[in-house]
Amino acid sequence: MKKKVFFEEFDSIYYFDGISRNWKMEGLHVHNQYEIILFMSDDVGLEIGNRIYKVGKGDIFFINNREYHGTVGKEGIDYRRYVLMFEPEMIVQMSNAFGYNFSSLFEDVQDDVVNWMHLSGEKLKKVEKMMKNFESSISKNMDNIYNLIHVKLCFLDLLNTLSEWYHFFTEEKKSESEDFVQTESTYEEVTLYRERVKQIKKYISIHVEEKMELDDIADHFYMNKYYLSHYFKKETGFTLSQYITNQKIMAAKKMLKSGMTVTDVAMRLSYSGDSHFISVFKKMTGITPKKYTQEKYQK
Repeated sequence: MKKKVFFEEFDSIYYFDGISRNWKMEGLHVHNQYEIILFMSDDVGLEIGNRIYKVGKGDIFFINNREYHGTVGKEGIDYRRYVLMFEPEMIVQMSNAFGYNFSSLFEDVQDDVVNWMHLSGEKLKKVEKMMKNFESSISKNMDNIYNLIHVKLCFLDLLNTLSEWYHFFTEEKKSESEDFVQTESTYEEVTLYRERVKQIKKYISIHVEEKMELDDIADHFYMNKYYLSHYFKKETGFTLSQYITNQKIMAAKKMLKSGMTVTDVAMRLSYSGDSHFISVFKKMTGITPKKYTQEKYQK
């Protein structure tokens, strides 16, 4: 059955921050405005044209004014999101003033797949704060020139931040995988997170001497930490913590063989102390670092 599609009128600037239950749009709509939608709930369906995306908390989409779209919340579950819609002319003004094409977030679409990225940790908190600032600004009298300027500054701050992060998000994917193509499967869990796992393994290898936590890695790669944990184990057979520990122990063996003391190795690899390092090393290898060094020199 063909879905109903319709045109919907909105103000030149429209903002919404709220929660709905059993939310389901009656068909797909399109409007004159560009739209930024940040999902703050899991298990939400987003339909754009003939594509359906399963989205979760922290997923943010940039939808242009030609894409028919609609959202569906899971029955009985609260569905929360931030929505910001604005006339393309606002971006044109910003682009002309600063010499940067901010509209690329909405117009530079590959293979007709909408632009999106995932935010978590401090990045998600920052965008939420920006949305709230924007909400506070547009609630004031727009006939007052200073209030209007403040609205535009809040909008520019948000747009600039998202453009910078999205540029990093897309360029990193290109540099890590020359044959990576953004298609519908890019958003599907298997392809996206398999690619991310490769990048994370490389990141861990480079930063093996540092203390690494799940939240920090998820934030660095713009990923939901629960998705990250699930697909990392699915792809590697190890939890993220196990993999980091394995890499650290491999590095520790090289350092011990080079003549470094147990204390120096523990410090270099960011363990909390000698006893912690010795305990982990013995658990992973079956012998203490000292015994490992002695056996190395006996060979």
